[in-house]
Amino acid sequence: MKKKGFLLRIIPGTTLIMAGLLLSVQGYDAFFLAIAGMVAIGVVLLRRWRAGDQPEKDERTNKLGAFSLAYSYLVSLIVAMVLFIAVHLEMVDLNTVAALQIIIYVMTGSAIAFMLIFGRRGDVGVS
Repeated sequence: MKKKGFLLRIIPGTTLIMAGLLLSVQGYDAFFLAIAGMVAIGVVLLRRWRAGDQPEKDERTNKLGAFSLAYSYLVSLIVAMVLFIAVHLEMVDLNTVAALQIIIYVMTGSAIAFMLIFGRRGDVGVS
């Protein structure tokens, strides 16, 4: 990770810490912003420590990310269709917010899961 990119990634965390502390001093319950800023800075430091001077992305990681998101999209479409059919046949009673929450959780979870699976496998091909 280059120094300029490292500093650019530290800025949002520092801004969150400052905003959280400033709002907390003024009497608002915003200490969680400071905690979120510390977590953001911790993630940046951890990524820099783990990556060292190696590049963050290469062709393999781009390919794994693209396929992971494509597979996640397909899984999310299937879940959305199953939810639609279940609501249409009155098997479940869901409101719009609950259905969207289910789809968003499935989309995020499956994207992370596919990235982990493909990253451990080393390639997208069938093994």
